[in-house]
Amino acid sequence: MNLEDAANVGEILGGLAILATLIFGLRQINELNKSKEREAARDIANLLSSPMYQTGLSILINKLSDDFTLGDLDKLDRKEKDALNFLAINTNSIGIMTFERQLSFNTVSRFFQSLTTIVGARLRTLIQVLEENASNQGIGQDNEVLGWAVWLIDRMEELPPIEGPAHVIHRKWKP
Repeated sequence: MNLEDAANVGEILGGLAILATLIFGLRQINELNKSKEREAARDIANLLSSPMYQTGLSILINKLSDDFTLGDLDKLDRKEKDALNFLAINTNSIGIMTFERQLSFNTVSRFFQSLTTIVGARLRTLIQVLEENASNQGIGQDNEVLGWAVWLIDRMEELPPIEGPAHVIHRKWKP
């Protein structure tokens, strides 16, 4: 083998090394994205299972009617109001992060579609009442601060209905 042939083989091997590095890099990026998605799903699950979020949902379901008013909200104690604020603000944050594609719509819909099916109307009412309260206090006038929560509810309502309970639909799934 002469020097020119050796140089050509070296260039081919260098090209293959670059190609292998590129493939490895793409695989790593794919794995990183999957890891971020799993982390985001855990964060959503942790939020939904947090005592404050659960308390807010419980109050929304058990203590307030479908057409509650600011007067009804005023009758609640401070901890109950705080839980409802936590529920609204964190749902709004999930809406923002979904819109900005920091959370995948698929993951968010897995968690929130069933939730909004149950409490979507009351959550809308909560947002309206909280914004009315803020407006009455001169805060956020003409600015829907919690509009992303409404946006999220709207997106969940646009989805096809849930086909049935997960334990029935996915009964044949095996780990």
